[in-house]
Amino acid sequence: MNLDFIISLLPFAFALHNLEEALGMEKWTKFTPSFIHRPFTTRQFGIAVLLFTVLGFIVVFAKGLYKTEELYYMFVSGFAGILLLNVFIPHLVAVIYMKKYAPGIISALLVNLPLSAFVLTKIKNAGLLTTKQVFLSVITGGVIGVVLTFGFLKIGAIIGAKRNDPVK
Repeated sequence: MNLDFIISLLPFAFALHNLEEALGMEKWTKFTPSFIHRPFTTRQFGIAVLLFTVLGFIVVFAKGLYKTEELYYMFVSGFAGILLLNVFIPHLVAVIYMKKYAPGIISALLVNLPLSAFVLTKIKNAGLLTTKQVFLSVITGGVIGVVLTFGFLKIGAIIGAKRNDPVK
């Protein structure tokens, strides 16, 4: 299967996952211990995942803007790493701990896990990056993903609070 095509599926898988999360996150966070997930409004979370989703599309579809092909595959591996690590933390951990559905777990397990693992394996097996480069990209992507999550949620809170909407 064509690697470029498989990579192009990543942001669409991410968008699907973010939609699944956004549809149930506000209600779910109201009944979740704060050490697992603090409460968010649907608007705040929606803004955050929209920003994250747009960034995912940019990472994948702005291939011509990268200085080298290797740098492109490192960014793609970082993005795939975010999707891969996100399956386990927080989704799988939350499901196991709470013993109930957590928004995003279905798409995380059925789409993001196999797709991101496949992309990372194909990049490594094609010799585009070494095992060490893939590993470091995944770890770096995971750390950056956590930082961006908090940043985008803060932006979502700021933008969401500025809207004067009587419906909550």
